[in-house]
Amino acid sequence: MDIVRIACFLERSTYRPGEEGTKAVQDIEFRSAHHLCVETDPALCVPCQERLDRQLALLPRVYGELEAALVPAPHSGDRETGTDRPGIPLNGPAVEARAAVRGTLTSWADLLVEGRTVRLPLRTVPALAAFLRRHLGWLAVHPAAEDAAAEIDTVLRRSLYALHRTPCPVAG
Repeated sequence: MDIVRIACFLERSTYRPGEEGTKAVQDIEFRSAHHLCVETDPALCVPCQERLDRQLALLPRVYGELEAALVPAPHSGDRETGTDRPGIPLNGPAVEARAAVRGTLTSWADLLVEGRTVRLPLRTVPALAAFLRRHLGWLAVHPAAEDAAAEIDTVLRRSLYALHRTPCPVAG
């Protein structure tokens, strides 16, 4: 599935940048796209685990595309940071999205290492995402599973939005 179609799917759901708000809103947004988990159980249901697995599989690719978007094309209209200083102008949203992806994956991998007797992988986005996918069963029953799912969902949505800041075509 290509990133543009995924971005369009996510855009048709309830996410809008800056509106993620409270944890309750994040949980509703994460769970609203499909099956609802039982509210009293902190574990993720199988459909939620599958969605989180797909998102973790997609994040390294999105991260790579954000790298290509770091330097805006001339006259692209992208917001640039550091334009008053000499050097390479950078696409601010792409820089922020990449930092958020790496930070989010690192924090959840750190939690996993603290809770299990496993070694932390390299701190690259592909290695961190693969590590979380390998240990998804453990993470899915952790008391913070819903937080992990909501944060990874939000960071993916923000990253896709940074890549494709134009409205999606009408779904057919």
